[in-house]
Amino acid sequence: MASEAGTTSEPRGSSKLTGATTRLAFLIAALFFVVGLTLLGLAAARLVGPELLDGEAMFAYGRVYPAGVDALLFGWLTVAFLGYAFHAVPRLVGASLAFPRFALAALGLVAGGAGAGVALLLLGENVGGRFLEFPWFVDAALIAGYALAAGVLVVTARRGRRDRLPLPAWYLVAGSVWLLFAMVCGAIPGLGGLSAEIQSAFTGAALFGMWAAAAGVGVAYAVAGRTLGESGFNERLGRIGFWSLALTWVWTAGRVLQYGPTKDWIETVPVVFGAALVVAVLAIVADFAGALRGRWDAVKASPPLQMVVAGFGFLLMAVSAAFVGTLRSVSAVVQFTAWESGVEAAGLLGGFSLFALAGIAQAAATLRERKWGKWSGRALVWPMVVGAGTAVVSRLLAGVQQGMAWLAGVQTGAYENANEGFGESLEPLRGLDFTYLIGLGLIGLGALAFLCRLLTLSFGSSGGEPAAPIAFVTQPLRSLLRGAIAVFALAAIGAFAFPAIDSNVAASALAESTRNFAANPVAELGREVYVREGCWYCHTQQVRQVRTDLGLGPVSRPGDYAYDPVGLAGARRIGPDLTHQASRADTGSAAWVRAHLADPRADHDWSVMPSFRYLSEEELTALSVYVSGLE
Repeated sequence: MASEAGTTSEPRGSSKLTGATTRLAFLIAALFFVVGLTLLGLAAARLVGPELLDGEAMFAYGRVYPAGVDALLFGWLTVAFLGYAFHAVPRLVGASLAFPRFALAALGLVAGGAGAGVALLLLGENVGGRFLEFPWFVDAALIAGYALAAGVLVVTARRGRRDRLPLPAWYLVAGSVWLLFAMVCGAIPGLGGLSAEIQSAFTGAALFGMWAAAAGVGVAYAVAGRTLGESGFNERLGRIGFWSLALTWVWTAGRVLQYGPTKDWIETVPVVFGAALVVAVLAIVADFAGALRGRWDAVKASPPLQMVVAGFGFLLMAVSAAFVGTLRSVSAVVQFTAWESGVEAAGLLGGFSLFALAGIAQAAATLRERKWGKWSGRALVWPMVVGAGTAVVSRLLAGVQQGMAWLAGVQTGAYENANEGFGESLEPLRGLDFTYLIGLGLIGLGALAFLCRLLTLSFGSSGGEPAAPIAFVTQPLRSLLRGAIAVFALAAIGAFAFPAIDSNVAASALAESTRNFAANPVAELGREVYVREGCWYCHTQQVRQVRTDLGLGPVSRPGDYAYDPVGLAGARRIGPDLTHQASRADTGSAAWVRAHLADPRADHDWSVMPSFRYLSEEELTALSVYVSGLE
């Protein structure tokens, strides 16, 4: 039992504007959820049936896939967690929400920025970098919104029991600060080549671990506390779970760079911290297991609590799969496959989404003095759990299958993983790709049930049940903020700044001869089109020193990327590696590349690449010149 008692109380006379802002946030988040799932479903459908909407610019895979992921991360999850924080933090600290108009303005900036960013991606305005795709003015709007939201939450906590801040508020308040810092790091201009790849990896890890996971766990604690009353959470496990999660996740950023052109130490750090991250999540799970001991009837009776339990299952699956994929023996097989998509799905579609749904389900019902019924709860929980499980497992299995197919081709000498040989690993994935699409469909059904139920809870008279005191471990706000800032600063230096500086080397001979486009404006335009159209989501430009890459050409070096304005090394091979495309027999000429871009399945019936015939003649020619010049 916690020896220090933090209590929650419903502040009397809370502003109607606060309640309206919270409800608006939940509705906007739900709409982003539906939009993001629709876009992801369309991207998955393009892999199953590449002729679907082929030649339509807005529905090309390189546009709808990042738009779907960003709609879920920056729209659905971020708006949902901030809305819940505006609802819960005042109740946790016993004070009304500070500056509710600023909270509403923050919501407008965050939702407007995310919506504009997603729309611009669909219109082909991708600026490059995973989770960094939005133009600078969208980043500016998001940063302003995050700063306002963090400021509102910090001031609210300071107005309340700032010397006795309860555990759920640690996650929500610190998470909002980390969200701001992560976005600022991602918006730092002027980084290119491998430094930009490291920036992208760090920002993604910070957004997932120090924001989505942290806020999600905070929601889980708050939901469980409100449902169970005298919760029985363990003080020591609570502290260990919070600080170990904060200290470990972002340091695993380099796991997506395994066997790449970066220095060996950058690849070793994620292995150590990946193991520690699994232990951190196990500590949090153990804390919840202890609190729920002998109380499973409460879980059966509470849909939000069921979502929390399922969410922890997916969270543990995500960090475990990430750690396993970090091991060099495993990474040699599954890197660049759908394995990483499975890790992301376990977080975005599984754990994080279930935590957000649990918080909204409880908070919306509290605001309107209504409860989720038995069947309405099941209509949400079961499609979400089954759908997310299906999606995650299908991606992990697809990763193993494709990686083993690459290995088999090299070991038997039957084919190399380029040109026609690449199709040998792609064709068998169609069944698992279809299974993934089914999983997304089930999640979509749950999302629609959630949206319909949420609409019924968003009308009527505002109410609010009084909150019973709940025992949580506490700490002063000042020490929390000092620790949170120190943890992020340490991670930014060790997992971002040092690796980026260490990877900033002089241009190699390959870069000077084939990647320096100062005197080749056509190829430079082609590279811009390559970035805008998201070709780097499906093709890598790095050859690793592993068996599966035998036959792809010389191993990539840090200096090969010196002239790339953004990170183009890539992290997934839905299509073949393009590092030395110009050296490929029969497929390296500009004429062949141009014809293939216009009609990919004319000569490769296994190809899932979208047709780029919607590009102008100038852009199509430039893109073919760029790709055919990579040697």
